[in-house]
Amino acid sequence: MIAQGKTQRIQINLDLSPELYETLNHLAQQMNVDNAEVLLKAIALLEIAVEAKQKGKHIWIADENQNIETEIVGI
Repeated sequence: MIAQGKTQRIQINLDLSPELYETLNHLAQQMNVDNAEVLLKAIALLEIAVEAKQKGKHIWIADENQNIETEIVGI
């Protein structure tokens, strides 16, 4: 969806709880991006997780020594 060097965007309206909106804003501040970029990255990460699950793979969080700390489930 690239037209003349610019990414096309479609505007949508979302109804978020105050808590979720606060989380979105907090993440945007931590990442130094806007709310739309947070949502784009979140969707990209979820897409990777769903594709991995469909292939029988798992998503883990590991520490600096590659010790598994957490498995991401429920996706």
